[in-house]
Amino acid sequence: MTSPTDLSWILSDFAGRIPEVTQAIAVSVDGLALAYTGVERDDADRLAAIASGVVNLLSAAAQLTNTDPVEHSLTAMEGGYMFSMAVSSGASLLVTTTRDADIGEVSYMMSELINQVGDSLSPQVRSSHHSPTH
Repeated sequence: MTSPTDLSWILSDFAGRIPEVTQAIAVSVDGLALAYTGVERDDADRLAAIASGVVNLLSAAAQLTNTDPVEHSLTAMEGGYMFSMAVSSGASLLVTTTRDADIGEVSYMMSELINQVGDSLSPQVRSSHHSPTH
């Protein structure tokens, strides 16, 4: 299993490989920031709570329309994009980018990252306190 410190390093490495990535946050099942890069702790916690809420709202909508499970969502904003990708049991990965990002590349790289560390986004890991990269 990937340790919380390793998860922070992996997120930082992920963001470094895609120049348009501005922030990346691993979000636990219960909506807490497990690890993050490109953002301060308080904002990481706020964004994690928002990401968890978005995932839960979309999951409820998908169930209601018989189209579940939700795999990912993309929000286009004037200044950039916000990607949210489900991992397992409600955990997720939140990534923000500039508007210049290649949506397909970011989505693909997020999928690869989730395949690498998806099991680490569990309540057991969340309970271990760590010093994330920012």
